[in-house]
Amino acid sequence: MDLSQLEIFLCIAEEKSFSRAAEKMHRTQPAISIALKRLEEELGETLFDRSSKSGTLTEAGRILLSYAQRMINLRDEALESVSELRGMFRGRLTIGANESTSLYVLPPLLREYRKGHPNIKIEVFRNISERIPNEVLERNLDFGFLSFDPLHPALQSFEVHRDELVLVVPANHGLTKRKGVTIRDLGQEQFVAHNVKTPARTRIFELFAQNRTPLNICIELATLDTIKDFVREGIGIAILPRVSVQNELESGELVEIPIKGMKIEKPLRLVHRREQNMSHAAKSFLDIVKANMNSTGLNGQPTE
Repeated sequence: MDLSQLEIFLCIAEEKSFSRAAEKMHRTQPAISIALKRLEEELGETLFDRSSKSGTLTEAGRILLSYAQRMINLRDEALESVSELRGMFRGRLTIGANESTSLYVLPPLLREYRKGHPNIKIEVFRNISERIPNEVLERNLDFGFLSFDPLHPALQSFEVHRDELVLVVPANHGLTKRKGVTIRDLGQEQFVAHNVKTPARTRIFELFAQNRTPLNICIELATLDTIKDFVREGIGIAILPRVSVQNELESGELVEIPIKGMKIEKPLRLVHRREQNMSHAAKSFLDIVKANMNSTGLNGQPTE
């Protein structure tokens, strides 16, 4: 089994067609078919269902898929590291983060990173926290931002930011006349919420349940920006991360209403593989994160 065979296998799986894979790889279709046949002979298993015109993977093909991608990723990482040692300073930086981190935490970090490393290709993938540790372990990501410590012996993480959830209402809402509210005061209000299930969302539901108060979610939406638009239009109120509404609070478009007895914090941690030979691209990003963390007074130490 060689890497070129695995690349052909991955291309066929992605394109779901032998002819399209041949065209993409600038090879003839017979050459593609012969390479795949040799790979199947070596494995002793058929990888694609030949009776299907859509390039359907067999069970063996599905098992090989993730291993093949990891091997190609490792090869690319090795080539990038060697290129950096030769002084080429080329490479790739891959980061996994949820929506609020991608929108409000990463931009200043990546802006600074790009100033010093304009040739590094940066890829940011939207991901929920629960999926990120495995993606980092499988080398699909260099770093991940998540809300918890994964407590895995092959991973290292540290806290880089701590946010909190706040209740926001439109500027003309009746609650703006009050200095604060209780959970029970909110039983008649209509809420606009994110449709992604997160630990913070679960804690909000638990808090309302503990106070025997209904949480009336009238609309669930896919993005934070859309939620804020709906709140501005008076369609409902929302409980959102403070970092995501800071600009609107400062401009007066939205108003924060303190909730007595509610303090739901959202820690943000950076996770990476615990290894000695970190690539130049990854090490530089880690240095920038730590420098910014220290400059803002946040103090997080690596977890051992």
